[in-house]
Amino acid sequence: MAKLTDEQFGAYLAEAKAKLSAELPITAEKKINYGYQYTVKLAEAKLTLNIYNGKKGLNIVYSGDSALAERAAALLEGRKAQAAAPATFVTDGLWAGSDESGKGDFFGSLVVAAVVVDNTTADRLRAAGVKDCKLLTDKKILELEDIIKASVVDYSVLELKPRVYNLRYEQVAAQGGKLNQLLGYGHVAALSRVLEKHEDCHSALIDQFTTSMVNIRALKQRFPQCDVRQQPKAESNLAVAAASVLARAQFLHTMAALAAEVGVRELPKGGGAQATACARELAAKYGKEVLRNYVKLHFANYQRV
Repeated sequence: MAKLTDEQFGAYLAEAKAKLSAELPITAEKKINYGYQYTVKLAEAKLTLNIYNGKKGLNIVYSGDSALAERAAALLEGRKAQAAAPATFVTDGLWAGSDESGKGDFFGSLVVAAVVVDNTTADRLRAAGVKDCKLLTDKKILELEDIIKASVVDYSVLELKPRVYNLRYEQVAAQGGKLNQLLGYGHVAALSRVLEKHEDCHSALIDQFTTSMVNIRALKQRFPQCDVRQQPKAESNLAVAAASVLARAQFLHTMAALAAEVGVRELPKGGGAQATACARELAAKYGKEVLRNYVKLHFANYQRV
């Protein structure tokens, strides 16, 4: 396909915008070199689409959440979005899943949750609308929290609030470790809490955040009867999805409590300029050392305060 004329490309962009905005909120758009960019955001999930008009014709590059990318591509191509493939290693009996929240947020805690389900409770969660928390609004996450806790076979939620998180991170960093090591401790601890109470739980799935097998080996050594695996985008599994919701719900509760402590309506999520600006205001009001109780000090944002 040859390069489109300016008029043809303009018409294509107008059509693409109409198709996308029919189901997905476009939060930003701008011209880029050789093309145009749209930014789509749904709850905590974000996607950028770079649409290029080159010598060989149109080319669309998706960057961001994979589920949103599939949904956007389906809208542009006029087809039905493909459902994420479920994890195949769990079929019958009990299985567990774990996920974390807060690792990309300058303010607030790091939370890891683990959930144990069976086929009956998984169906119940699916009917209630449980899915990857990045595809849910904060309001929906908080609504689902109690439903999940009342429905699942078992669960555990472990939280490192900012002051303790910073202390633990400094200890890990002093030994040459990084955030993934701290995350690993959290996943192992959260899953251990539920697996030690359910010897008949023969499968566990971790939403993959590292290629290291250290966490898998630690769990398999302690629970040899359990087939422990890690998988990218594991939230397609109901146990992991439920864990992601519980972790995010606890993160949101703590963010609200921290905001009340410093007398603001809301603390910014994420690690962008808004979070840095808020930290500057708090440092000016209370002193920079106080931030240890509210932010993750190893983030680059802290150096800009």
